[in-house]
Amino acid sequence: MKNIKPVKQKTVVFQVMEQLKAMIASGSLKPNDKVPNEYELAESFGVGRSTIREALKIFQYLGVVELRNPKGTFICESSNISSEALLWSMLLGKKDLKNLLELRLIMEHQGLWYLMVYNKDDAFISDIVNKLNKEVENIIKAVESGNISKRIEADYAFHKHIIEACQNDLFNSLYQTMRSFSYEEIVLAQDDIIDKKIISNNHKQLINAIIEGDFYKAMEVFRKHIRNSDPLFQDL
Repeated sequence: MKNIKPVKQKTVVFQVMEQLKAMIASGSLKPNDKVPNEYELAESFGVGRSTIREALKIFQYLGVVELRNPKGTFICESSNISSEALLWSMLLGKKDLKNLLELRLIMEHQGLWYLMVYNKDDAFISDIVNKLNKEVENIIKAVESGNISKRIEADYAFHKHIIEACQNDLFNSLYQTMRSFSYEEIVLAQDDIIDKKIISNNHKQLINAIIEGDFYKAMEVFRKHIRNSDPLFQDL
C-alpha cells in the first residue's frame, strides 16, 4: 500500500530515556532528587543495567543529571542543562538565521520589559545603564582604531547586558550558545553601514530611552535600531 512506511522499533535505551523524562515532567523526579541506582532502575524497567548506564550517560552529557560521588546520581537544576543540544540544532539548521535572530529579539524585548516595567529598581537600572554606556565607549574606541573584532565584541556584550536584565539563567545560556551566530549576524548587518559612528549613535538612543523610563519609546527605538542595522528585519 502507498504512503505506508516501515515501523521502526525504538531502542531500549530510548524507551528508558522517555520514561525517565516523563518522570521528571510529572514531578516524580525533581531537581536535586536522587535517581534510583542502576540495579533499582534496571529491575523497575525490566532491562539490563548496561541499558540504564547508557541512558544515564546521555542524560549526564546533556546536563540533566550529575554524578555526585559517593552519594549517587542526582537531577540537575535547569541552569545546569547543557547547551549542546541547542548548539547542534543551530548548526544543523544554520541557514535559517532569522529564526535565531527572532529568538534573540524576544529575549531582548523581555529584558527591556523586566528592566523598565516589572522591576523598576533605580539601582538596578543604573547598573545596567552603566554597563551599556561602557560598551558604547568600547564601540567608539573600536571604530576609531578600526578594530572590527573589538567593535563586534562590544556590540555583542551590549545586547547581552539587556538580556541579563531578565535575570533568567536559561536566557543567558541561550544567548551564550548563540554567540558565534550573533557575531556572524552583527558582522553582516554592519558591513553595509558606511559611517560606523551610526552604530554607537543607535545604541546611545536606546540608552537614553531607558534613562527616560518610557518603555514604549525604548521599544520603538529598539525596533528602529534593528531595522536600520539588519536587512532581515526591515518589516519589524
